Amino acid sequence: MTKERIATVIKKHYPDIPVFDSDIKKEEVAENPSFFMFRMSNRYTRGESGRSLLQRVYVSFVTKEYKEINVPLLAQDLQTVPLYFVDSDEELGKIQGTDIEAMMVTMEFSMQVKGCMI
Repeated sequence: MTKERIATVIKKHYPDIPVFDSDIKKEEVAENPSFFMFRMSNRYTRGESGRSLLQRVYVSFVTKEYKEINVPLLAQDLQTVPLYFVDSDEELGKIQGTDIEAMMVTMEFSMQVKGCMI
């Protein structure tokens, strides 16, 4: 359910850019000049109160055309999933396993997965 909600929010703002889960294939990378991908991490931390468990979620925008996205707007709308913005980073380089140059913006979020921990 969460994966579908993430894709829906992204598609609301960027309907012409494909959205992939972490299982994106090499052909899809080659075929699309820009795309989003996201991954639910196996990394967990305790919430500030110490009574919740937070999972890390990474949303990346990869573009070979050097398009830009509105990170603050996307981060704000992803709160409806609910994902809580932590940080963002931007990299320029080659896509792993290819000679394709691209820019990647990665947004890190946390998502509460358990509300009451002992």
